[in-house]
Amino acid sequence: MDKNNNMELSVGVVSELIGQIYQAGLDGKWSGVIDQLRDITQSNKALFFLQKLDEPQPLGFEFRTNFSHCPQALAEYQRRTLEDPYLQVSQQIVEGEAININEHLDVSSLVDSEYYQRILLPLKSHYVMGGCLVRDGIYESIYAINRGPDDPAYSASDFELIKIVTPHLSRAVQIYKDLTLYKRYSSISKSILDQSDKGVLVCDAQGRILIANAFANQELEGREDIQVTNGSLRLWPSAYNLRLHQCLTLCVNQPHATGVQEPILLERPDGETLLVSIAPLDRSAGLVDIDQPCCLVTLTKQNAVRWPTLMKEYGLTPKELALIQAINRKKKLQQLTLEMGVTYNTLATHLKAIYKKMGIHSQAELMVTLGLFRS
Repeated sequence: MDKNNNMELSVGVVSELIGQIYQAGLDGKWSGVIDQLRDITQSNKALFFLQKLDEPQPLGFEFRTNFSHCPQALAEYQRRTLEDPYLQVSQQIVEGEAININEHLDVSSLVDSEYYQRILLPLKSHYVMGGCLVRDGIYESIYAINRGPDDPAYSASDFELIKIVTPHLSRAVQIYKDLTLYKRYSSISKSILDQSDKGVLVCDAQGRILIANAFANQELEGREDIQVTNGSLRLWPSAYNLRLHQCLTLCVNQPHATGVQEPILLERPDGETLLVSIAPLDRSAGLVDIDQPCCLVTLTKQNAVRWPTLMKEYGLTPKELALIQAINRKKKLQQLTLEMGVTYNTLATHLKAIYKKMGIHSQAELMVTLGLFRS
């Protein structure tokens, strides 16, 4: 397929890629996914990493090229990663969001710079697309694909593919992150029961609870917004319950489906938020010792940020505070352009102003800072 032509990928090819993505979420073998994504988009390079911010070594890292890259340039890039102008642009997106860097950055303005000549040019990094997979203040994960300056720019249909696969990659990396601890156990049942920092349940397509740990059982007692009725998990109001059961059905019966499933946020009167996430479980993997179709449901408490204190501390305007609050709720800038009635670039400019006031440089640092203001 010629790079100058729009990509016309069959549903089968995309579905196969998504299947590989979820399998990598289970077994941690990301190289095949990265190679496949690079080949489908006819890119020269693909990069993926997942890292816990307080640990020096990444939990997952892949750097795959179809050319012999300069080891000195790669080593210098690793030393000067934070100077990467592409990375700086990507700091404005939230997890699960895709970005075509060249729509937000005039790369021609960089070609004479020392960084471009010493690092980006030898590594053939000129056109860049990718996405944020995890950005929660504890973990950070991104991926990117590149074409060189002599290659054609990515097309709109190339970016459509990236927008399709990014939410799946994000969800698969979340699964991998959560299952990293589970895989130290002989079975998923024991690992779930031993978890103490979040609620973990295994449910069937109807929401019947097959396994639940102590944290989950405690969270399900005396709550109005999340309950157990006749042994089945239910959410309130009914619209949330409908979403829950749609996600359960999809994860149990079609774990590699192309539909996007977002976490459900239950915002409580006391300012606390409960994040309800649904993830598929591949019963063909030896880890899952449950002999019926099921999926994983996690309940994560997010304490309320002391917003007035934060606003006063950094001299934030009401509009700036509203933007931070939206990002904290995992809202994407593209969504907020409609909700707030401003352009994407305007929001990005506001975000840079916020970063300057707060003395930070990325959404990862923003999430860490918000953590300091949680009650």
